[in-house]
Amino acid sequence: MKNIVINIEKMMKNLPQFLTSCTAFLMLSACAHMPVEHIKNNTQINENDDVLNYVDPFIGTGGHGHTFPGATTPFGMVQLSPDNPSKGWDWTSGYHYSDDTLLGFSHTHLSGTGVGDLLDILVLPFQGDYLEKLNRQDNSIFTKYSKNTPLLYDTYTKENEYAEAGYYKVLMSSSGIQAELTATPRVGVHRYQFDSASNAKLIFNLGYAQNYDEATKTSFTKISDTKLVGYRESTGWAKRQKVYFVAEFSHPFTHQYYENKTEQPGDVHQGVLSEAVLDFGVLSDALVVKVGISYASIDGAQANIVQEVPSFDFDQVKKDTQDVWREQLNIIQVESTDTTKKTKFYTAFYHSMIAPHLYSDALGQYIGADGKRYTAPEKLPRYTLFSLWDTFRTLHPLLTITHPTLVDPMMHSMLSFYDETGLLPTWDLMANETDVMIGYHAVPVLVDAYFKGLTSVAPERILAASKASAMQDKFGINYFKDYGYIPSELEVEAVSKTLEYAFDDWAIARLAKSMDAKADADYFSHRANAYKTLFDAELQFMRGKDKGGHWVEPFNPTYVEHRNTDYTEANAWQYTWFVPHDVDGLIQLFGSKKAFVDKLDTLFSISSEMQGADVSPDISGLIGQYAHGNEPVHHVPYLYALAGESYKGEQKIREIRDTMYTDQPDGLAGNDDVGQMSAWYVMSSLGFYPVNPASGDYVFGIPEFAHMTLDVGGKPLSIRVQGPLDNPVKRILFNGKVLTQHQIHHTTLVTGGDLLFVTED
Repeated sequence: MKNIVINIEKMMKNLPQFLTSCTAFLMLSACAHMPVEHIKNNTQINENDDVLNYVDPFIGTGGHGHTFPGATTPFGMVQLSPDNPSKGWDWTSGYHYSDDTLLGFSHTHLSGTGVGDLLDILVLPFQGDYLEKLNRQDNSIFTKYSKNTPLLYDTYTKENEYAEAGYYKVLMSSSGIQAELTATPRVGVHRYQFDSASNAKLIFNLGYAQNYDEATKTSFTKISDTKLVGYRESTGWAKRQKVYFVAEFSHPFTHQYYENKTEQPGDVHQGVLSEAVLDFGVLSDALVVKVGISYASIDGAQANIVQEVPSFDFDQVKKDTQDVWREQLNIIQVESTDTTKKTKFYTAFYHSMIAPHLYSDALGQYIGADGKRYTAPEKLPRYTLFSLWDTFRTLHPLLTITHPTLVDPMMHSMLSFYDETGLLPTWDLMANETDVMIGYHAVPVLVDAYFKGLTSVAPERILAASKASAMQDKFGINYFKDYGYIPSELEVEAVSKTLEYAFDDWAIARLAKSMDAKADADYFSHRANAYKTLFDAELQFMRGKDKGGHWVEPFNPTYVEHRNTDYTEANAWQYTWFVPHDVDGLIQLFGSKKAFVDKLDTLFSISSEMQGADVSPDISGLIGQYAHGNEPVHHVPYLYALAGESYKGEQKIREIRDTMYTDQPDGLAGNDDVGQMSAWYVMSSLGFYPVNPASGDYVFGIPEFAHMTLDVGGKPLSIRVQGPLDNPVKRILFNGKVLTQHQIHHTTLVTGGDLLFVTED
């Protein structure tokens, strides 16, 4: 630790140099490694109607939304948020709106995932004797879901809890302490007002773990009476995760260390399940705490603080953070008096900017997927948390419109993951491959970015990385290569995997064709047609075949058994439509557009009842057998437009927006899945959607508002509806010209101008 102390002291001596180049958090574009320089825009903000009034971070924290209410920045490394003791699956973010028990505030959170992890570096303010309070409290609330580990806790009421974009506040009932949280990209900032001047204390807990996570090694080192540093190593969903931290305090402290609730002397402490109790004694004013984190080193965590939060001015940090959120949310401006719809919309847009997370620190450093330390190029910070089975469908296409300059560092991050592992990421969690879902969906995201001209990654690298993932011999891909589909008796979820691999292969073929790589183009084009082998023309469903080419019996299109059938978190009704790259070909399999539309009608009108001993909780938000709470069907309402009956799709889109999204804590029909559910609402409110998210085409629906203005690379795109919003669309004009197709290409859309939906004769 000696070298760390020396480096920190050297950095502090150079503080004026840091402050010259980055005098305040708002001046982010001057800071070489700050992510906000990649997301700045020229949007003119409407000062008379503050967009932050329409962001409610509590939406999605109830029901099965799995979001968190705490403070973060767009795509930031830190998510500083309150934690409750877990009571099961709906606490995967560390918090659920139904709860009123407060364990403290940790610095990393997942938004909307179906599996839990992170919740690193827990901080709880309290007053009194730690061990006495711990032994006196009711510890029966700690169950197997929270590792059966008693922790000191407080309580709160919903009336005393408040959240905005970039800010969270709660009054703790037992202690009377008021806690406030804000954040910069890599630093969490706390302010605690104790109800009396004496006996002010904080617990720093590095052993705290819930869900699948478990601490394996922790360390504290006291640098001075106002600075504590350390790290937390853990294993869980991310098998290998190490977070370094530096905590600076506005007032000096004395300390005690505890391991397994046994006091340990000394200034340096290492162990597991370790806590530091910091005693600040008598305080005449509020205690402000700055916690910088890094995934590479304590030096990096210190550099984050020096660069992003040089002072203890909590109010200034909050203001600057909210100014960033205000700017980003105003990329899309809505003209409407309907505050409920505006709250739904802007909260969805907010949630679509939570992830991917910034991963490299202010020194540009991070630990790669191979466990080695790397330094990111100055303009290409590393990002992580790519939930690609979810986000390839809508979130990433949305970012190509709203945050085009952010796309390139994200694409380079995926290619760096490939360089480190030999494969593109499938579900990247803090540079760990979790392999939790199916497909190799980094491919369509990369291909889409390439054809939209938004990445500097060479096409040769994209093709090589895509082929490596598509030609591996795991996850049934070996059978896919051998049989032209995946036989059901050889691989679980065979139908879903066949369909999703076929789509990804279409994206590879598109890239290969553009490069005149004929052999690759022909090979992957052939694989892209694999969906045809699993369509039963008689029953009109995608269904499993054995290796002899026979249909698997018995067959029930409403049967579900979670992760143990031919379908991934779905049934045949939901996966039959997953041919986004060849909708015309799918219609031909049905025999006619009429037969195709009739089947779509039945999807939405049939009973929502499902059979099976283990119906996946992810299959939620049901309209008939359409399940909006999960991703495989998100494109389905737009298939009506491609079959020539767009008005039916418009009706379904309106119904989904009205019933599957509300402005309440349980306002999401299912897990937000790192912003995918929210991104669907944003795109569908704009009036178009990427049915094939690797084609650059957007299929029209119906806008949510009569007038919206979208900033597309510094140019305004006005989206208007002429006529009643609940009428069918009669015609669509772009810059005064009637469009003859029911879709528009990205390159046309981002030129800006006027997109007009006419719903009156």
